[in-house]
Amino acid sequence: MVVYLGQDPATGRARRKWYTYPTRGEAQAQLSHILTQLHGGGALPSTKLRTGEYLEKWLHDYAGGAVAPTTFARYQEIVSLHLTSALGFIPLQKLSPQAIQGYFTAKLASGLSSTTVRHHATLLHGALRHAVKWGLLARNPADMVDPPRRCRSEIRVLDEEQVRLFLAEARRSSVHYRLYLAALTTGMRQGELLGLRWRDVDLSLGVASVQQTFYRLGKRMLFKEPKTATARRTVALLSVLVQELLSLRGEQRVRHGALGDAYKDRDLVFCQPDGRPLHANNIARRDLRRVLKKAKLPTIRFHDLRHCHATLLLRQGIHPKVVQERLGHSSPAFTLHVYSHVLPGMQEEVVRRLDQALREKPE
Repeated sequence: MVVYLGQDPATGRARRKWYTYPTRGEAQAQLSHILTQLHGGGALPSTKLRTGEYLEKWLHDYAGGAVAPTTFARYQEIVSLHLTSALGFIPLQKLSPQAIQGYFTAKLASGLSSTTVRHHATLLHGALRHAVKWGLLARNPADMVDPPRRCRSEIRVLDEEQVRLFLAEARRSSVHYRLYLAALTTGMRQGELLGLRWRDVDLSLGVASVQQTFYRLGKRMLFKEPKTATARRTVALLSVLVQELLSLRGEQRVRHGALGDAYKDRDLVFCQPDGRPLHANNIARRDLRRVLKKAKLPTIRFHDLRHCHATLLLRQGIHPKVVQERLGHSSPAFTLHVYSHVLPGMQEEVVRRLDQALREKPE
């Protein structure tokens, strides 16, 4: 397809732009878009940027100031390790839907999960959307691509007996017993627990308020506000956890007094012996796995302790609205969607109780 752009004012020669598309339908769709743009007073984009160069500019010019540092670091990783190596050499204006679709297929074949590849698709689509806004592309080629279907990963949880075995072993052999107990009995996220401050805990009332989260980004330590209004919440604490936190606070005061100025006091509930924030990766990859192995339990992630909490509540017949509020989910519907694996057993229990009620004879 050739588009006539008029005469060059400097040379008087005709200016034309060539486009190549694999199908007639795509060529006609692009032609309609170009005509609409021209009739609206716009101009056709002209750039020699390659896709990799553009993505780097997008990271620098847009993403760096628009997203959280942890999100930006993830974007940088996706661009540098994946998108640039596969698509970076293609001129931006020649990036085709087929190339993008092929990228998704290749990444799935390499072993990446559909969820991870969908993250790549979201980033690429957003970056190319800005290329259209900035006049570098006439249309977004990612609009014509189907990202991989989301395949829900199976949630791994411990049942009631396994939770008891895990906590018993953690109490015997782990310095992070109270952290695991808090995760299992509150459903709070790891970042929320690592960012929990004593000022946000009222042990006399038995409640904890989620006001910040903690992350590490390389050597940087980041304390952030919760992402959503529902994530900022107050969670009631079990009496056993209240007692453990009272004991923990007393131990921290003793260590603070012994270390003096060497104690890095950040008011954190769960911290290193000198007050500094804990290392999430060390807990999950070393201590948690060791405790599970000693207890002869299946390997789970730290985040699965949150899943355990939700599953245990739902199996006990706790209303989904209450579970949603404890977890900080956006809605009860989302909670039920995530934990739909629990529903079959709940349905059977409902039928059993209903059957029993209907069979009972009135006095």
